[in-house]
Amino acid sequence: MEKNPLFSRTRWRLAGWYAGVMGCILGLCGLGVYQVVALSSRETIDRGLESVANALHDIIEPVLQQPGHLQQIARELSFEFCLTHTDCLPKTAHTLPPIPNVRESVSYYMRLVDQTGRPIALAGKQPERLPTISASQHWQTLVDRQGMQYRQISLPLHSQNNLWGYLQMGRSLGDLDQHLAALRITLLLGWPIAMLLIATSSWWLAGKAIQPVYQSYQQMRQFTTDAAHEFRTPLAAIASTIEAAIRLYRYSDGLPRSDADTEGFLGVLQRQITRLSQLVADLLLLTRIDQKEMAGEQVTCGLNDLISDLVEELAFLAIEAGVSFSMQVQKQEPLYVRGNEEQLYRLISNLMVNAIQSTPPEGKVTVVLDQSEEYALIQVQDTGIGIAPEDQTQIFDRFYRVHQDRSRQTGGSGLGLAIAQAIASAHHGTIQVQSQLGNGSTFTVRLPISSESKECG
Repeated sequence: MEKNPLFSRTRWRLAGWYAGVMGCILGLCGLGVYQVVALSSRETIDRGLESVANALHDIIEPVLQQPGHLQQIARELSFEFCLTHTDCLPKTAHTLPPIPNVRESVSYYMRLVDQTGRPIALAGKQPERLPTISASQHWQTLVDRQGMQYRQISLPLHSQNNLWGYLQMGRSLGDLDQHLAALRITLLLGWPIAMLLIATSSWWLAGKAIQPVYQSYQQMRQFTTDAAHEFRTPLAAIASTIEAAIRLYRYSDGLPRSDADTEGFLGVLQRQITRLSQLVADLLLLTRIDQKEMAGEQVTCGLNDLISDLVEELAFLAIEAGVSFSMQVQKQEPLYVRGNEEQLYRLISNLMVNAIQSTPPEGKVTVVLDQSEEYALIQVQDTGIGIAPEDQTQIFDRFYRVHQDRSRQTGGSGLGLAIAQAIASAHHGTIQVQSQLGNGSTFTVRLPISSESKECG
């Protein structure tokens, strides 16, 4: 299957689509997991912080109702009072008493501030130089100058039914940042590994998916080959029998005979046998090209002489059609290509014959030989009826006919351009068409130039 370009490209495309879709799904899932973990962690931190703040609030607010409340709060919670502005600057402070179910690695701090936000008492490890935010805001996320994030909650404190100040409880988010950073690294490192596994699996699955199609294709191709081989013998026998019958009828008893009806009937049979034989030969040629059975028959061929010989051979066909037929060589130095002489002959002759047959009388067909970088260019230009845009994408399909009536008149089977394209591909070249209805067509063949100069033949 890998040796067949069509199925190899199909397998690569399927594997690419599988891997791309799965990669996008995996990336979206990873992003979703990260967002869920981050949100869940932040909600857990907020619940824990709120729980601690509410517990301390329930301890502090009743004390505020009694005289000497500040001293009593200081004794119970180890507060450090801010007697001056300097006292409230961040420094090593007393740590809060252990709080149940709180991880020791988490840095908590607490503040008592008045209604204007001025610190009255501090406890815990105070962060340095946090931005000033209104104490009335319930939740805040603060960032110090070092980029460390803090999560803080503010609860109002009342004394004698009057607002006394606020209790601010906060903690560092450094542990959360570390956990999220580790999760990001895990996801970023795991994604390429997962993509490698997905790509490998996609390649294997693509092969499994197209295996039945490839087997059917092989069976059809084998059937075509077998049928063509089986047809050759009876067709050859029928053709020789008809030819012998015609000769025998004409010269039986030593006297020539002329019966237009009988001879015409046999002539029709002979033409149809010839057409069917040519169709079988074309199918065999396509099969051999597909199976690369002619790969070992390649030699170095000179395109100048090959095209010149074809122009001479097909000149009579152009004269019968009333078409001007000429050759133009833009590159004076001989151009050589590596390939099968018989196939190259068939490739160029198919294009020339099609151009002559599609050009009305007094039209013009020109064959141009040129060079573009490392490729030889063969252009067959005609002033014929042209090809509609919707037909240009299908004219290289097998058995496709643009004009059914013309094909019957000229005996075409719809395999000429398919054979031309197959030969061009087998020689690592391309064939393209440019056409407009009523303005003729131009078929361009690109073949890689060979550095050798030995003539084929």
